[in-house]
Amino acid sequence: MNKQAIMPPAAQQRERRRSLAALRPGSVPEERVGRSMRVRPLGIVEISPLVKQVPIAALFFAAAVMSSSISTLTVSSWPALATGVLLIAAATVLSAVLSRPSLARFATIVPAADFLAAGLLRYGTGESRSIYASLVLLPVLWFSAMEGRRYVLYAVLGGAVAILVPFALGAGIDENPNELLRGLYSMIVFVLAAVIVNELAARARRRLSAARAEAAAASEELSRAAEIQRYLLPKEAAQLPGYETVGACIPSKAVGGDFFDWYEIDGGLGFTLGDVMGKGAGAGMIAATTRAVIRSARNSEDPATALSLTSDCLTTELSEAASFATLFHARLRAEDGRVLFSDAGHGLTLLIRADNSWERLASRELPVGLIPGTTWHSFEIHLNPEDMIVSFSDGVLDLYDGTLTAIDEIALLATTATSATDIVDAVQKLAAETNNPDDVTILAVRRTARSPQSSESSQLADRHSMR
Repeated sequence: MNKQAIMPPAAQQRERRRSLAALRPGSVPEERVGRSMRVRPLGIVEISPLVKQVPIAALFFAAAVMSSSISTLTVSSWPALATGVLLIAAATVLSAVLSRPSLARFATIVPAADFLAAGLLRYGTGESRSIYASLVLLPVLWFSAMEGRRYVLYAVLGGAVAILVPFALGAGIDENPNELLRGLYSMIVFVLAAVIVNELAARARRRLSAARAEAAAASEELSRAAEIQRYLLPKEAAQLPGYETVGACIPSKAVGGDFFDWYEIDGGLGFTLGDVMGKGAGAGMIAATTRAVIRSARNSEDPATALSLTSDCLTTELSEAASFATLFHARLRAEDGRVLFSDAGHGLTLLIRADNSWERLASRELPVGLIPGTTWHSFEIHLNPEDMIVSFSDGVLDLYDGTLTAIDEIALLATTATSATDIVDAVQKLAAETNNPDDVTILAVRRTARSPQSSESSQLADRHSMR
């Protein structure tokens, strides 16, 4: 079962981890130590080496093609140009290999090779007459965007290598008297670009890290709220001989506005299903408050009293929340199966008879918290052996066509069920196969046989008549 009233501790922990992951779509993997989280922020440094290298390789190959095919461009050294092309090709293949997370620490080899290839390109395409000097800026940006000030130095050294390669291969200052000054001026530009990019990347990392930390803290709090909400659901079936109680609540988000509840009262059982307007943490808080207020009226024999108390809470203490809830609240007398119930705008409760006939306990009154001063009334039905009450939220309707005609489908499930567990399991299976837009909650209370008290009374009556 996806989510239900009775869930083993291990399953609860797995569900909590799934909720945390779902609350952070698109986030990067995290390492957890105890209850703390270490978040790895997204940034330019997380772009794979291959993605960074492809534009550089494309521009380099385009430069080689242009220089060899356009008459106005010069190829001063075919060996140098060919060597540069081969070096870029090798660096591109290497970048694909180093894109693996386990090898990412070696990725700086790729831009280092790019610097050398850029120097070979300049030497092979006319040195001072080369139009490709700006290509050096791309590996400069690659290095300078990495975390740490030392990468500014690496970027500058790489730029210096690209500028000095032609001189190392035999280019003379006499032939190009301004080439050294050109290189010096380019180095100044590279230094400024590296410092600016490194600082901007560092600021972006800090902002992303802070945002991710806040999101992780909020997600942890929301996950804890979802866990507490699950704890508020009944942990086990009601200890009421002769009756079966089963329920399930599947929020569409981590925290939902639906709830179900049951608890023992004098001589029987009180049970409730509620649906608070809205979804998420706000609706979940109001649902918890509603549950607590209804439980506070457990000593009142009239279920309408609980609705009135809940309405007073929502229209006074929580009036600014502008929320309301639909509720089905009932009190079962175990001895004879008498059920007193009140329905506050819910209207999604079925009475399933043992002969497979059924009727809908339609709502005649308003939701709680909608209009101050509203009153509710109680109505009486009887559960005979094998009869069952099934109450559900409108999210169950969404498992079908979302209209009231889906009630017929749910009634069919209930009439073919052999136990309360069957109908709840069937709804949970449907919910597991559907992307639920709303919370899905269902509660089933079934009388399995005559209660011990009723049987004892019948036996006494029989003995009395025999006398």
